[in-house]
Amino acid sequence: MIMKELKMEGFHVVRWNDRWLEGILQLQKWIEEGKLKYRETVTEGFDNMFKAFVNMLEGGNIGKAVVKI
Repeated sequence: MIMKELKMEGFHVVRWNDRWLEGILQLQKWIEEGKLKYRETVTEGFDNMFKAFVNMLEGGNIGKAVVKI
């Protein structure tokens, strides 16, 4: 008989509060080196803000939803 096990582990973000800046700088470096990529959906214009909001709620965006004014 094969036994299956599940382990769940979490962490508190505030535990690493003293290393926050170090983390931000490392993430920035990875983005600049192309090692970390992000995706976003950009909607142009203030008039399209409501449309962008609804699109975000319906799951129509990829990554961050941004309205460029």
